[in-house]
Amino acid sequence: VILHDPHAIVGQSMQTLAQTAHCSHSAVIRLCQKLGFKGYRDFSLALTQELSVQKVAPDDVNFPFAANDTLRNATEKLTTLSLDAITATKARLDFPQVVQAVQILVHAKRIFLYGRGDSSLLVQGFANKLNKIDRYPIFADQFGETSWNSTNITSSDCALFVSYRGQNQSYQQVMHYLKAHQVPTILITGRPRSPLAQSADICLEVLGDEFDFMKIGTIASQVASEYLLTILFAGIYAQHYQENLANLQAKQTILTTGPLAESTQ
Repeated sequence: VILHDPHAIVGQSMQTLAQTAHCSHSAVIRLCQKLGFKGYRDFSLALTQELSVQKVAPDDVNFPFAANDTLRNATEKLTTLSLDAITATKARLDFPQVVQAVQILVHAKRIFLYGRGDSSLLVQGFANKLNKIDRYPIFADQFGETSWNSTNITSSDCALFVSYRGQNQSYQQVMHYLKAHQVPTILITGRPRSPLAQSADICLEVLGDEFDFMKIGTIASQVASEYLLTILFAGIYAQHYQENLANLQAKQTILTTGPLAESTQ
């Protein structure tokens, strides 16, 4: 009922929704809690906010193109989906939180990155950007050593998590450990009411419309998460803009005309 016409749910009481869906009040509450909300009221408020900033998707974020679409049509829909994902994420941005996240990353002695599955590709891309300005973050999940690497983090470091669902049990353990040891934590997620989001010092929200499993791929969330990571990188870069620019020029000289220039022979 909710997925069929979410706009019709806005303003409905829990009793009306239960009657429409032919289920009990407790079933509605269980569904809301399973989605990460305390109850129906929190779910209803979040749905209202979501619909107020969401544009009409080409089909939907989980299946953005159909079997009978031509490649040209699919291209148009994916382009619209990507732009809408960025626009919706921008509308959710809490700039004071973004600024605080940048300051944490700038002043951290070391940056530990957490991301699994598709999210691991995002944190690797973020790390590659940081490498260009002589910041070399640590992949906490590398070689399956998440817990071990986490024991090496100190309060002078920081931890950045990318988890769309925010439900990872081992990450929850790590987050609680880091909190107890006063390690600053930043989370990028599509579920701002998830357990991880409740524990993180800074929670940055991306487009949250994707299903957990029933979807072609993590397309919209990947675009939105990469957008947020790029904003964080821009903030870090801007802190020492002239220094980073001079460093870029010096290295470019080494690579083009200096000792590391490629031979044309």
